[in-house]
Amino acid sequence: SAAPRYHSRRFTPRMPRRQSSQSSEGSMTRSEGEQSRPSRRLGITGYVGLVREGYDELVKAIIRPPRAEYSLNDLGPSEFRYGGVDFVRQDVSVPNRRGLALCGSLWRRADLEPGSSFPCVVYLHGNASCRAEATTIASQVLALGAALFSFDFAGCGLSEGNYISLGFFERDDVETMIGWLREYAGVGAVALWGRSMGAVSSVMQAARDPSIAGLVLDSPFASLEQVALELVSGGPDGDRPEGVPNVPGFLVKSALRMVASSVKSRAGFDLYKCRPVDAAPTCFMPALFATAHDDVLVRPHHSRLIFDAFAGDKNLVTFEGDHNEMRPGFFLDSAAIFFTNVLRIPDAAALEVPTDHSGRPLPLMQVLLMQQRGAAARLYGPRGGEATQAERARLRAEAQQELERQQLEEEEMLNRAILESLSSSEPPAACRQRASDNHAPQPPPAAPPAEAKEVLL
Repeated sequence: SAAPRYHSRRFTPRMPRRQSSQSSEGSMTRSEGEQSRPSRRLGITGYVGLVREGYDELVKAIIRPPRAEYSLNDLGPSEFRYGGVDFVRQDVSVPNRRGLALCGSLWRRADLEPGSSFPCVVYLHGNASCRAEATTIASQVLALGAALFSFDFAGCGLSEGNYISLGFFERDDVETMIGWLREYAGVGAVALWGRSMGAVSSVMQAARDPSIAGLVLDSPFASLEQVALELVSGGPDGDRPEGVPNVPGFLVKSALRMVASSVKSRAGFDLYKCRPVDAAPTCFMPALFATAHDDVLVRPHHSRLIFDAFAGDKNLVTFEGDHNEMRPGFFLDSAAIFFTNVLRIPDAAALEVPTDHSGRPLPLMQVLLMQQRGAAARLYGPRGGEATQAERARLRAEAQQELERQQLEEEEMLNRAILESLSSSEPPAACRQRASDNHAPQPPPAAPPAEAKEVLL
């Protein structure tokens, strides 16, 4: 049978931006014209039609969301200099349990001796995203002295696969990649940093792998069934993400059974068994939980439920924003301190990197963009002379404005993709070709080069 066609969207790392003057619901707020329209009463036939309309959209949201589209160039250079140290990025393709090629990238120091063991943070992306998401937190991890690894889950980004499972099969992908890191890349201690689907996958894998040093869990859901119910029925205030129809309460359970049956026949997993809250009692490593107050996709009480059931040492932080908004600096600081402790990274391993006015590392892609504009020597001190405060501010402002522009374009494309319908046809040829180009078998990593040149992003 023909493989399902997926939506694609251009992935662009997010940068902080000012909140608009809109209400906290943002784009979900109806226009005055829509609010003024009289509501039409629905009979049982109308309600059944509404369920059918929402049923197909919910199935797509669970197992075939828009696929993030990007190229390896979006991950930055394969060799670069950061904090006075040469780094390399190693791109790999590893088959998972189901025989699907998973595409991943390892950012590490170039001066590591062959056979040496080093700590690594594995970043696990969210739904409808990809490994390029890891570039938004790369500076926090690399500045600690740890390596960073991220990959596209099956069915996401450049990896093979037609469907996702929101954690059920993704936990096996995590196990596969941790095994590769330890066997072929020389990684020692491993910690996981997951967001949304990635956080769920982290919990479900950690329950069966006690060797994982620690977990940072950003907005995991407690059970997929509960998330689906809340999507169609709304929260306590009746709010729901844009595009999800309001299904009356007496039809919600029936609609969910239809969804679960379709999910199992298409993607091969039981929606009702995707319950990270049940895995939490057998997780004994430390964990840092995080959730946003205004998240209507995965509501804050999900993190609290897993937190309460989690067996290991734990802490929970909350902050303003929604599910996909850039995380505040104090949370990134907390994550950095957490990884330093659980991976036992000595203070001497930390790098002296460019920082913002709060003393936090500037985003890696922003620093490399500034290097591209000829600012690297001034940022790193006496090799090129000191930059004035005004020059630094101007360069940072220009880099941030460029990334904000790209972010807005990415959000517009994502909104358009979510509203489109899926049909049963082959994936776009261009994306299939790009994925196949990166799936060639790769040998174990060679010894790092003795000396890596500084290159520009």
